[in-house]
Amino acid sequence: MPQEYKRKTNRGSNPDFLQRAAADVQGGSSIRSAAKDHGVDCSTLKRYMEKQRDDPEGVSGYQNCKIKNLIFPPEMETELAQHIKDLAASYNGLSKEKCCSLTYEYAMRNRVEVPDNWQTTQKAGQSFWLGFKKRHNLAIRSPEATSLARATAFNRHTVGKFYDNLASVMDQHKFQAQDIYNLDETGCTTVQKPGNVVAPKGVKQVGSVTSAERGELVTVVNTISAGGAVLPPLFLFPRVNYREHFIRGGPVGSIGGATRTGWINTETFVGYMDHFIHHTRCTPERKVLLILDNHEAHISLAAVDKAKANGVALLTIPPHTSHRLQPLDTAIYGPYKRAYARAMDAWMRSNPGKTVSIYDLPSLVNEVHVCACVPRNILSGFRSAGIYPFNRDIFTDADYAPANAPAENAPDADQAEKTGAPAADLENAPAAQDSDAPAAVPTENSDTTADAGSSGNPDGPTTSRASTSTYVSPRDIEPFPKAAPRKGRATNRKKGSTKILTDTPVRDEIAAANKAKENKKQAANTNARKSLFTKPQSRSKRKKLPSESSSSSESDMDMELSDTSDDSDVDDDQEDIIEGDFVIVKVHRKTRTMHYIARVDGFDADEYEGVFLRRVLSRNDDRATFVVDTEDEALWLQEDIAKKLPTPTVSGTSL
Repeated sequence: MPQEYKRKTNRGSNPDFLQRAAADVQGGSSIRSAAKDHGVDCSTLKRYMEKQRDDPEGVSGYQNCKIKNLIFPPEMETELAQHIKDLAASYNGLSKEKCCSLTYEYAMRNRVEVPDNWQTTQKAGQSFWLGFKKRHNLAIRSPEATSLARATAFNRHTVGKFYDNLASVMDQHKFQAQDIYNLDETGCTTVQKPGNVVAPKGVKQVGSVTSAERGELVTVVNTISAGGAVLPPLFLFPRVNYREHFIRGGPVGSIGGATRTGWINTETFVGYMDHFIHHTRCTPERKVLLILDNHEAHISLAAVDKAKANGVALLTIPPHTSHRLQPLDTAIYGPYKRAYARAMDAWMRSNPGKTVSIYDLPSLVNEVHVCACVPRNILSGFRSAGIYPFNRDIFTDADYAPANAPAENAPDADQAEKTGAPAADLENAPAAQDSDAPAAVPTENSDTTADAGSSGNPDGPTTSRASTSTYVSPRDIEPFPKAAPRKGRATNRKKGSTKILTDTPVRDEIAAANKAKENKKQAANTNARKSLFTKPQSRSKRKKLPSESSSSSESDMDMELSDTSDDSDVDDDQEDIIEGDFVIVKVHRKTRTMHYIARVDGFDADEYEGVFLRRVLSRNDDRATFVVDTEDEALWLQEDIAKKLPTPTVSGTSL
């Protein structure tokens, strides 16, 4: 049986024709002649006249059949559909199975008659679900994963501060479209995400060849303008030293760089600012605006000073809002990634048996720029973010729904200002029950209450009836998730916000934070140096004992640092380091700098290679003993060498 009847003809489909024919019949014409004059079927007109005689105020035709065959009254069904839409808007959408279960419980709690198959499966049937979707414009969608931080950070208060700063800087400098730029980084890997392919129906697994299982990452820094232009990109390779041939085949005018991780850092961003200034031709007299995120590499004193000296106004967007406020994210990187995957697939088919290396990526990115970085996408990105043309009301209440509570519980901006926290951090969840929900839903047969366990015709829906005494709304059954207040993390890291970095007060704040960070780093390096070269006083007074010779089975080389190794005995000139020397290497961690002893096995210009040493239990109480770990090989730069050590004392007979 079809899910929905489809009419074969259009006769009688227009109610106006039926009403005119009925008026002629009431005026004395016969049913047959009136039906012929108005192009209406004779039987249809006869049934219409009978229904009008029995129920003059009722609705005739197919619309009446639809209303009579509904499970729920229109008011109840509309409220159920609206609650499902509200849950989806708050990023708490329900699956099809959950919606059907909610519909069944909604009917049972309000004592609505349902078909027998609902009682058997404890959920709404497929026929109801298909009609329910069509009547209320619903569809099953694949949601985009959105972190809790993004869902709560994008609120009216935080976004309003960004537009305040944007309006301030635009009013001050009178920027035009060609003077407004957006910068952001994206990652390109040597392993693509395969696209859809045509395969036999019913096959459980369909494969597609990729370059490798786990690829290497190259960071690409892109900049676009509100006028539709795009600047040549910067490629950052995961290498220690950069060579010009790395970007062969890339977009015209592109530049390259190298970092150990392939990610952008403060030094590379300051270098990119020279590239940006060169292509925008900005000066202190002709300023430009650069909008970027709050990445740590972007907020450095060197970058702010260079931008301010060359007429670049830096404006940061609020943290965790780039998916809405950053034009590159909203309109460019979606087509960019899809075009990149297609280019990688084409390369793999054109070069069978070969793998993609990081040096092939610039040529692939060149193809991507032609497809994705087009003026139409760029202009759409700035327009959708409300940056240009300036529109601070571009986002509606539905866009803020994941962060904001309903109107009766929503925290206002004044309350957020008093607490010093964004509005999203204040009680985000709505109330369990809507105060505007009706206490009862009137129905055609409101005086009759159906038994909760009764069932209708299993082959079709039955007449809907609901109790007027106690009404249960969908929000009572499936309320909005209410999260407990978020606990603050025990960290000294200051929470970021939108700022005009080139303003003097903000610049001075960055300088003070940078100075405090440098002082803390110097203190940590001093303590680390003392721990390496200064012996405890209790050990220095002990009597030195001759070292015992190690056994011949010892496979490692034990070295004891001389207890007289102080700063005066060490040559600070690092240019005379040769193979076999021992040095102290600085290893920068996320929060501190560690110092390790290493043996130099080779060098090229300012790059050294060798192995690290590990400390073992000393046989003499007054000397530190280290052994060479041949498996712990590494590369380091000359700037990472903290000190050259004197020749150690070798203990043992085996090398």
